[in-house]
Amino acid sequence: MKTILITSGTKGGTGKTTIAVNMAVILAYELRSKAQYPVVLIDLGLDSGTATLLMLGNIEEQMPYTLADYFMGKIPDPLSTFYVKTWQIDNDTFKLVFTASLSQYPSQVRIDRYLLRGLLNAVGAISPLYVIIDTPALGLSYDTLITLLEVSTNAILIAIPDHSSLRAVGNVVNLIRDLKASNKLLKPILNMLNIKYPVDALSGHPWTKLLRDIVGIEPHVIPYDDLFPIVRQALEIESLKLSFYESPALDSIFKYIDYLMETVPPG
Repeated sequence: MKTILITSGTKGGTGKTTIAVNMAVILAYELRSKAQYPVVLIDLGLDSGTATLLMLGNIEEQMPYTLADYFMGKIPDPLSTFYVKTWQIDNDTFKLVFTASLSQYPSQVRIDRYLLRGLLNAVGAISPLYVIIDTPALGLSYDTLITLLEVSTNAILIAIPDHSSLRAVGNVVNLIRDLKASNKLLKPILNMLNIKYPVDALSGHPWTKLLRDIVGIEPHVIPYDDLFPIVRQALEIESLKLSFYESPALDSIFKYIDYLMETVPPG
């Protein structure tokens, strides 16, 4: 299996979870005939559980166990926190395995690096082709990020046109270089770029250049799209509600997935 880490460092609001969820859903559909459970989505954002809410479609849904229970030592088996979402499209179905990550008391939960390794080792029992890990921005510790980088096949850095976002990504890049893991870096994503204003007013440089200078790789741009927040407000997943013909952002996500599958083939 290939483990893809998606992170924006300690910067929230970058659309990282939106990208992670849509990538996981699209890959699960594209690879539905290749494995029973082709994709596992691990949402470590215990503070919000956004991916969990999107998968369940009902914020009142009761879950026997969540990742918070596992990291708090209430359950020994991390597989108890995994659930399966099945979609029916015409006469076809596809499935996505995801972790339930919503917690009522996120401030009381700490992501222990040894339990995290146990969680990722347990994923092997499902035999997915891809594991997509969505990291938290709030409370992301140095030890947690190191562990995630060590166990991941590749990493995707997400930034938005914002100097604090670039700074947060730069900190992750420095850590990756310290770990001598620069070969794990895929094209970074510059998300929510307003194509009418591609240049940073402060420096006079294009935002794409600023991100390229930090990561050392030409970024992939996902433009801002008014349709995305409309879909999200209804607790829907964009790739299941929009067409890439009508949504430039979704079209760009599809193109990135093509690049991902070519660069890191499933398996």
